[in-house]
Amino acid sequence: MSEHIVELLANEGVFVGLAKQNLLFHQCLCELIDNAIAAVEKDAYRGSYKKFQVDVIFIRPHEKDYEFIDLYIVDNCKGMGLETLKDALQLGKPPTTDNRLNEHGFGLKNALATLSGGNNWWKLWTKSPSENKIYSVEGPFRPEMLIQDDDTFPEEPFIPTDSSTIIKVCVRLSFIQTVQGRGAPSKDLSRLRDWLIEHLGVLYRGYLEQDKDTYDSSGVIRVSIDNNTVSVPPVPVPIGNMTTEYIHVELGGQTYKLQYQFGTLDEVRRDELVKREKAKYYYQKNMPTQGIDIRLGKRVIATHQFETIWKTESGGEVTRLSRDPHYNDFVGELLIPDLPRGVLTTVNNKTDFNLDDPGWQRIFDELNKHRPTKEIRNRSESVLKDRWRKRIISTNPEDEVSKEINVWGTGTRIDIYRKTADGKIIIYELKVGSAHPLHLYQLKMYWDGLVLNGEQPREAVLLVEDFNTALESMANKMNEVLIPPAGSNPYNFKVEKLKDKEL
Repeated sequence: MSEHIVELLANEGVFVGLAKQNLLFHQCLCELIDNAIAAVEKDAYRGSYKKFQVDVIFIRPHEKDYEFIDLYIVDNCKGMGLETLKDALQLGKPPTTDNRLNEHGFGLKNALATLSGGNNWWKLWTKSPSENKIYSVEGPFRPEMLIQDDDTFPEEPFIPTDSSTIIKVCVRLSFIQTVQGRGAPSKDLSRLRDWLIEHLGVLYRGYLEQDKDTYDSSGVIRVSIDNNTVSVPPVPVPIGNMTTEYIHVELGGQTYKLQYQFGTLDEVRRDELVKREKAKYYYQKNMPTQGIDIRLGKRVIATHQFETIWKTESGGEVTRLSRDPHYNDFVGELLIPDLPRGVLTTVNNKTDFNLDDPGWQRIFDELNKHRPTKEIRNRSESVLKDRWRKRIISTNPEDEVSKEINVWGTGTRIDIYRKTADGKIIIYELKVGSAHPLHLYQLKMYWDGLVLNGEQPREAVLLVEDFNTALESMANKMNEVLIPPAGSNPYNFKVEKLKDKEL
C-alpha cells in the first residue's frame, strides 16, 4: 500500500467560500474594530493603555443612484510591522497578541472577503511601530500576496492625521443594508448609519462607557458620511427594577465571580437609548429581542440570548425553554470578567458561542437556577404595590390602605388608595422603570374618578425608579394650569423615586 501526501493550499476559492457565512455588515466591521482595539498601545509613562480611536467612514460616489460605497476603517493603534502583517494575512494563523479580541486568526480575512462581495478588491495600509515605513497589501486574497514596504497613506482630507492602519474596501449598498432589523431596505446612508451606531453602541458599550476605576472611556468609535461625523455612544441594556445575582463558576482551572443583572424592560429609557432616540434593533419588547446580553470583559459577544441558556424538564426529557410573548418584558445582562484567550471560546466568526466549550455549559447550568419570569412587569409592579401597602400599614396602622378601589365604573383600579386617620386621601401609581408623561395622566384619571364618586383626594403620587426634570416640571405645570372637576381640591401631583421610599 502506498501513501500519498496532499499539500493543502488556501486558494481564491477558499476565501470566496469564507465570505459565505451569512455575516452581516456590522459583524464584519466588528472583526476589524476588534483587531484595532486589540492593538492599543501602552503608555510608556503611565503604564496604562492609550485611548483608541476607530473611524468608520462612508464615501459616497457623485452619482445620485449608486450601488457601491467606498468604506474606510481607520484606527490610531499600534500598526503592524512586516512579520505581523504576514501573520495577519495567513488563514487560521494563531494571533500574535494575548488579547482575546484576537481569538481565531480568521477575522481580518473573513471580514474583507465578505465586505468586498466574495473575495474582491480591498487595500490595507499600516504604519510599522518600529520602522519609519508604511506597508500595504491589497486583495483579492490569493495563494501569494504582495506586500509593499514603501507606500504612503492615501491623501484624503477625511482621514485622521494620527492614523496607524487604514483599510479601504468597496462595499455594495445592499450589503450595508443588512444592518437593518426591519422595514424596506433604506438607501439613505444617514438612516443606515443610525442602525450601525446602535449595533456598535451595544457591542462595544464596555469600551465606550465610563470606567468605574479610571472615570474615562477606553476609546472612541466614530462613523462618518463624507465629512459628517457622529460618535458612537454606549448603549446599555434598559433594565427597570433590576435584580443582581452573583454566580461562581470554575473556568480554566480558576473560579470566577460573574454578575447577572436582570429585570423589566424600561421602555422609557429604551425610547431615548441611542442619542436620545428610540432603539430600533435591540430591546423591542418582542420575542426575537427578549432575553439577556452576554458581555465578556468589555465586549458584548451575544445579545438577546434565551433558549441557548434556559432549559425545562418534562417527563424526564430536557428541552430548551421556548421564547414566548409572556417573556417580552424580560431583559438582562451577564457580566463575565476579562478572561485569558482560550477560555470561553466562540465560533470562528465570533457571532455565537462555541457550545463544545464545557465552560459555557457550566455557566448556563448556573443561570438555569435563575429562570426568567413570565409577565415580569406585572409581577414586579404587583410586588411593589404589596410592599408599599404593607409599609404604609406598618407605620400608619390606623390608615385605610387598599388596592381594590375602582373608578369610572370600568374596573379601572387605583394602584394604592390611602385614607389617613384624619380623612385625607392620597393615591399612588407605582411603575417599574422610568417615568412617562402618560403615568401622570393615569393619576389624573384616578383623581377625577374619585371626585365623581364624591371623594376628595388631597395628593397624587407617582412612584417610579427614575424621572427627569422635564417630567417633574410637567407635574408642577399640571398643578398650576389644569382645572379639576367642580368641587375638587386643587390638583396636587408629585413624582417621587422608589428608592426614597426604600422600595
